[in-house]
Amino acid sequence: MSEKLEQSKSEYIDKLKRLKLLEAGIEYSEVDTYVKYLKSDNAEEIEEEAQAIVADIKQQNTTTDVYHDKTVWKPFG
Repeated sequence: MSEKLEQSKSEYIDKLKRLKLLEAGIEYSEVDTYVKYLKSDNAEEIEEEAQAIVADIKQQNTTTDVYHDKTVWKPFG
């Protein structure tokens, strides 16, 4: 019985981590990448860690994809 309880708890924690990452703003396709960075087993701490991960991602993605330098000569564009 104890093994089954531990397995159920592990599955619940894993699903909770995935849910909190999705709620924090991580895209569904990227959840598997970031779930390994959540170390806690407590629901409140998992939520805080998920928010921290999203804040880090937003901080790292401050560059813009489109940059037009008007001083550069572009003969074909």
